[in-house]
Amino acid sequence: MSSFAIFVTVTLKPGTGDHFRPHILKNAEASQRDEPDCHLFKVMTDEDNPDIYYFYEVYSDAAALDHHRQQPHFLKFREATADMVLDRDVKRCTVLA
Repeated sequence: MSSFAIFVTVTLKPGTGDHFRPHILKNAEASQRDEPDCHLFKVMTDEDNPDIYYFYEVYSDAAALDHHRQQPHFLKFREATADMVLDRDVKRCTVLA
């Protein structure tokens, strides 16, 4: 059975990558710990630009992502980092293997 995933690219305001990091790591940890339908949440940074982050998130289905976006830890993360984000690109994917 396939699952649902997103691949997110977040471009931050210059110089904010280090401040952003603890917020996204806390959100990713809480997502995997507290959301049974969040199977994977990987956080990566660009090798050449510390103000670009990538997330790879795998959920049981698209409804689980909607549920994730309503959780207190996600809402707190979004509020704490909103002024750091220049751009956010979300690709919706089906995991085949």
